[in-house]
Amino acid sequence: MAFKIYVGIVLIIFIVVVSFIIIDDNEPGVDQTYLLPKGFEGCVVINYDVKGAEPLKVKNNEIVYKVPSDGIINTSSPMEFGWVNKEESGSYQLKAYYVGKNGERLQELPSDKIRFGANGTVQEHGKPERDYYYQIFGSKKTEDKGCHHSGIL
Repeated sequence: MAFKIYVGIVLIIFIVVVSFIIIDDNEPGVDQTYLLPKGFEGCVVINYDVKGAEPLKVKNNEIVYKVPSDGIINTSSPMEFGWVNKEESGSYQLKAYYVGKNGERLQELPSDKIRFGANGTVQEHGKPERDYYYQIFGSKKTEDKGCHHSGIL
């Protein structure tokens, strides 16, 4: 009888722990939307912790990146801004639109034009480390070129 109670308690603890892990892994993050200049193809670089730059903002659970023609965005926000916690961004949707000169959304990019993205850290000689994220937009050929952007190097 004591053995059955012990097994029952262990089983309940196991179920609670597994449920917590599943719920925690599915916690939603903040959606991200890129507003690209019409016809933009290439790499967008977001440099974080840039002194004097504008901070990112979350509005309606979304960060909107207004991408300039050179593809470089500087922000004073940390790389983990909008993440569920410091180690995990959580699940989120990533969308991109071509916009006109006045910022009006002209066309949503299809998902096959939203290519590889990654984050990293770079340190130039004599300067502090800098965190960045890059996202490639365009064709497979554009992605194959990689992101050799002056905003990173």
